[in-house]
Amino acid sequence: MTQTIQPKPRISSIDALRGFSLIGIVLLHCMEHFDLTSYPEYASALMQKIDMGVYDVIRFFVQGKSYAIFSMLFGLSFFIQMDNQADKGVDFRLRFLWRMALLLVLGYVNGLMYMGEFFVVYAILGCVMVLLWRVPTKVLLVLALLLFLQIPEWVSLGKVLVGGAPNERSEMAKYMSSLYVECADVFTNGTFWDMIKFNLWNGQLAKCLWVVAVARYLQLIGLFIIGLLIGRAGIHRSEESLVKWSRRALPWALGVFAVFYGASLLLPAFGLEGFALRQSRMLLRNYANLGQMIFYVAGLTLLYYKSKGWRSVLDKLAPVGRMSVTNYMMQSVFGVFIFYGFGLNLASATFSECAVAGVVICAVQILFSNWWMKHHYYGPVEWLWRTATWMKRVPLKR
Repeated sequence: MTQTIQPKPRISSIDALRGFSLIGIVLLHCMEHFDLTSYPEYASALMQKIDMGVYDVIRFFVQGKSYAIFSMLFGLSFFIQMDNQADKGVDFRLRFLWRMALLLVLGYVNGLMYMGEFFVVYAILGCVMVLLWRVPTKVLLVLALLLFLQIPEWVSLGKVLVGGAPNERSEMAKYMSSLYVECADVFTNGTFWDMIKFNLWNGQLAKCLWVVAVARYLQLIGLFIIGLLIGRAGIHRSEESLVKWSRRALPWALGVFAVFYGASLLLPAFGLEGFALRQSRMLLRNYANLGQMIFYVAGLTLLYYKSKGWRSVLDKLAPVGRMSVTNYMMQSVFGVFIFYGFGLNLASATFSECAVAGVVICAVQILFSNWWMKHHYYGPVEWLWRTATWMKRVPLKR
């Protein structure tokens, strides 16, 4: 008789956070025209000001925060999987590596549609977590702090501040830029099959080179570690613990955001300009984004458990988070169809129009996810991923 893998109980507040992050991700991708970032032409200065205001507001609330939440929860999910199997006396590390190999395949398939997808990056960097599983908590805390500092970026800034010119762009950076220029032409003017052919290799490579060039891999691994540490602390295990830690984190997160974002606004007063100004602002706002991200997580957790009205709203996002892989891949299909040349060809859409497109995609995904999860234990891609992970029968329909 074939053994069946039974569904595990879910933590709805965490699923709601994951759903919230996915909503932010698709809104930001729409503002970027799904890698066809452009500034449209306007009939008047007023319309331009209004439209750029929409862009700035969405970028302020979403950029650097949504992916951060998603990444932190990736680390927490890693802990939960490892811990659940450890309770059964099973070492899950090799199975987790197999799971990352499957995610790499899913990411590659998704990347054939949308070059900017991140599952390939998650699959590669996720393997590092296996090495960190038994590392002492204090060491992980120090490591996470060092990763968040983004030391290579400070080194580049330091060379400028002591009087040296910015380093000439590396050959890797030049090649990466050439790939992004090429992709813009292919995605705007090419056919569906032209896009697929470009993304078979060049699109996947451009994405990975970007992650290295901007040192994004450092922050991602740091966020994975924070998720792992949240799991070790047992914060996710009860409502009382989630509420207690959220209350503690909220004022600190707000303080971190206020200090670093405020400092980024004051940089011109210190005479910084050009590369030094851009680099300093980027670093300070990366730190501010971490504070803002934790503020979102703590605030939404408190709203979920302390407000019935907010809980009913966030419960609508929980199914989106439960089938996050499916929804993330669906976003690629929707976005490419809306913005690329072989679809609706809205690459020159205003940011206000992009925001409307993002809201429509979010509404469709919320409605579909709530309907689907009423009748199924997993999203379709989650079910496929879980079945392939265990190579055993996994129930789908409720």
